[in-house]
Amino acid sequence: MSKLDLTEQHARERVGFAARVPISTSRDDTRDPADHRMLYVLGFGIAGAIVTNALVFIYFAAVYASG
Repeated sequence: MSKLDLTEQHARERVGFAARVPISTSRDDTRDPADHRMLYVLGFGIAGAIVTNALVFIYFAAVYASG
């Protein structure tokens, strides 16, 4: 067998390996609305924590660091 034959054989073997996998998607949105509410709660909780930390830092900078 020549090197070209081995390359062609290797390429033929890889064709099946690289085949695309079908992806099934749902056309109707059957997700639970509670999932969206949970994301809002988590998002506002994280935003609230960031704002609270910023306010504490501003208070520290204004009161303690100034004098």
